[in-house]
Amino acid sequence: MDVKILVKKSKKGDISSFMKLLREREEFIYKISFTYTENSYDAEDCISEATIKAFDKIKQLKDDNKFFSWYTSILINTCRKSLKRRINASTEEELNEIRDVFSYNAIEDKIIIEGLLNKLKKDEREILVLRYLKDYSIQEVADIMDIPLSTAKTRIYRTLNFLRGKSGGVKNEYYYTRKFNGQR
Repeated sequence: MDVKILVKKSKKGDISSFMKLLREREEFIYKISFTYTENSYDAEDCISEATIKAFDKIKQLKDDNKFFSWYTSILINTCRKSLKRRINASTEEELNEIRDVFSYNAIEDKIIIEGLLNKLKKDEREILVLRYLKDYSIQEVADIMDIPLSTAKTRIYRTLNFLRGKSGGVKNEYYYTRKFNGQR
């Protein structure tokens, strides 16, 4: 069924339509929650809490086509709050989470990536994970992180520039755009 139709029904209070929307991306939603919480019980609790919040606030959703980005940002914020309540996660624990979620093809890549990730702040790691490892568009990253599009672009650009300086070889879409347009 069309997302717009289900969202419109959900805005009118139809919980079954709302649940149909979530079932379309059930596995994806669980993976996001589990990535943050690192255990199935907390992941399910966060999904339940985010679902209740989202259903209560669905009338505030302005663009029906952005339902999944909107819900994902609520879920991520719920997971973050849950983490803050549990413990302040150390940098080492965050890196273990990233290591578990993403696989590496070569040991050299693993060493390089882990070394570079160690040098980033939490929000810098998060924005790169969403953009390049989860393949979200820059607009979706901005929506999920609840920041303006220009801020998302700037953070990505600055973080990649930082990594380029540290690694001597990290390139990005901005680099190639400028290079092939004759800019430096």
